[in-house]
Amino acid sequence: MLPRIQRVILGVILSVVSSVYGIAQETSSGQSDAITFKVRSGLDGRWKVGFPTWHRIEIQAARELTGTLEIQTVDGDGNGVTYSDPGWSFQAAPGSPAVVDAYAKHGRADRPIRIVAYIEGKTSLVHVLSDDQRGEALSATAPWVVGIGTSRLDLDQGLLKSANGRSDELRVSELTSCLEIPPSIVGYSGVDAIVFSSSNPEINASVSESQRRALRDWLIFGGQLILTWGKGGPTLAKYSEFEEILPGALIGSASDCEPGPIESLLGSQDRLDMLDASILKMTSGKLEVLGVTATRVRLPLIARWAYGTGSVIWLGTEIDSPQLSEWETRPSLLKYLMKDCWERSENNPSRNAFLPYEDMSGQLNAMLDRFPNLQLGNLGHLVLIAGLLALLIGPLDYFFTVKYLRRPRMTWWTLSLCSLAAIAISGMLFRAWKPREPSINSMELIDIDDQTQQLHAQGFAHCYGGKSGRFDFNSFHRSLNYQSDASVFRESNRLDWFGQPGKGIGGFESSVTSQLGLPDYSIRGFTPGSFINGLGIPTAGTKALEYAWIEQIQFPDQSNGLSTVSGKDDLLQGSFANPLNVDLLDGVLYFSGRAYSIPGRIRPGERVPISTSIPKDIMRRLQRKAFVAGQEQGVAWNPLDTDNLERLSELMSFFRSAGGTAYTGLEHRYLASLDCSELLKLDRAILFARLPEPASKWNLQRDGVQQNAIQGKRLAVVRLFLNVQNANRSLTLLKDGPTN
Repeated sequence: MLPRIQRVILGVILSVVSSVYGIAQETSSGQSDAITFKVRSGLDGRWKVGFPTWHRIEIQAARELTGTLEIQTVDGDGNGVTYSDPGWSFQAAPGSPAVVDAYAKHGRADRPIRIVAYIEGKTSLVHVLSDDQRGEALSATAPWVVGIGTSRLDLDQGLLKSANGRSDELRVSELTSCLEIPPSIVGYSGVDAIVFSSSNPEINASVSESQRRALRDWLIFGGQLILTWGKGGPTLAKYSEFEEILPGALIGSASDCEPGPIESLLGSQDRLDMLDASILKMTSGKLEVLGVTATRVRLPLIARWAYGTGSVIWLGTEIDSPQLSEWETRPSLLKYLMKDCWERSENNPSRNAFLPYEDMSGQLNAMLDRFPNLQLGNLGHLVLIAGLLALLIGPLDYFFTVKYLRRPRMTWWTLSLCSLAAIAISGMLFRAWKPREPSINSMELIDIDDQTQQLHAQGFAHCYGGKSGRFDFNSFHRSLNYQSDASVFRESNRLDWFGQPGKGIGGFESSVTSQLGLPDYSIRGFTPGSFINGLGIPTAGTKALEYAWIEQIQFPDQSNGLSTVSGKDDLLQGSFANPLNVDLLDGVLYFSGRAYSIPGRIRPGERVPISTSIPKDIMRRLQRKAFVAGQEQGVAWNPLDTDNLERLSELMSFFRSAGGTAYTGLEHRYLASLDCSELLKLDRAILFARLPEPASKWNLQRDGVQQNAIQGKRLAVVRLFLNVQNANRSLTLLKDGPTN
């Protein structure tokens, strides 16, 4: 009887399971038939680990569908993170595919990337990117150059071997169609330089306003743009986004430019034909090679200038023109144009080989991970506690219970009491050294440019969680515009996780699959603001975050009156005013290899005259050199000093000026865009000063309960970029009107 009942029950279970499986299979099949994905990742199929990546997702549907998308990936610790944004919605129909531009930051090169579609708000479909769809992941520290032009760009001819003989230092992506050009500044994340040629008529005529604006904004906020404009230059210069980049008027083109100056510059024995060139009438900038046409019209062939917090290198002809494409010396020309786009690797072995990182971003993480109210236990503490316990239960207990009391059986009780005491002491030390309240350390660099009147802030923070839980983060900033109220925090910041290159714990090349098996979390929104939900932090653990915001700043009239001294290109005169609504503290003004100390406080609107005293050499200032007993001595950079956050921010801001890797023993590649050293050579002065208080604040919840995070080390630095009028340079090079 019983076996028969068991068979009946088993049959019912199997039939239910089969029917459920059939329904699920039918639903999945229906969804698969209804929707398909085409995904293109990065630029020309390349993207960088640890930087936001552009994913262009095309949704094709067999019937009319609406839905939203999200991207599932992993962060720098290997933990799952989901990106979503209200703008990633789609409406697809037969014959009318939908296209969504989505952005996500990936912390590992080899982990799956998933696109999740929520169709009509009910069902979801998961699509795992294939190898072709995900493209090639580049190292976070690899120099990456993007070319825009024709298929003849061949930028890899400018391949520069590193000092230790590696030939894969430079990675190149070449965009030959408007469809490949990103419509947002975020799409260029991680790019070191962009070479933009005017040789592609389709791009010249069809590049959209959003694509032009993205390229311009990338330059404003620290990009390095190489313009190689020839006969197609006047077409591009008609767009306002490109016209404002130029340091003068592009008044035409010429087809008979003499190639001799470029041949002489590179020592080439291979003759060039006449070049097609754009005629740029420069009124500022630095001229390097002057060209001339057959009709004696002068024009800049190679020049450099600053725009915003970025820099432009000008080549007055197209690098992929028929004349240059076959030129044997072309690789040398490419190397010359890109020679200052990034710091070269050092051949000398690092003197910091004992460190778990090789990049300045690792030094930043090490400093932000030290909390004033948190004490780390070490092996010495463990040995001390174990030694005291052994002493109590050994000689002391023996002499007290056996020799003195003559009651050896009491050792069972004294042993228990000593063990409980050791446990209690350990627990008390844990509570004292590892507080349960969360704490946040942060450093923010706020760049303000008087040329474009744009503010771009980038901050880095470490959160100590205290008690374990799932955390929600929001961050807000106050306006620094002199007409705004500095005490009001309104606008939301864009939040994201922060990592570091290398193979250490938390590194992008770490072999650790996931850090402590923490739960997945989500980042909602991307621009202009975002927030983090459900971020798991273990007991006494920390998490690294980064945040950013952009603001339009209105400068008071004539706030900047700086110029060079007559006959001295490297000396300043004049004055400038504080254009913000907050005080600036302990300022140093850097310009062309010089450092002008401005001690004390600069109040809002206060004008500061440049001192007539002799300024310091910038390298002496950054390396803290001084004469002691008749000998010059400097302060070596100590990576074990995790308290001097202000000096670290100064070195990261002027890394090459301080001596670069030769001085610090570390590379500066992951956050290389923070280095402003090259701008000091391009008629730009930079005021480096502290703010009395950070410009942003945090809103923190743990397991849904509001937390008052203890503020730890907080540093806010303003880098004010000021245009300098060069009194010794005349750049009105051209006659009135072009020669064609």
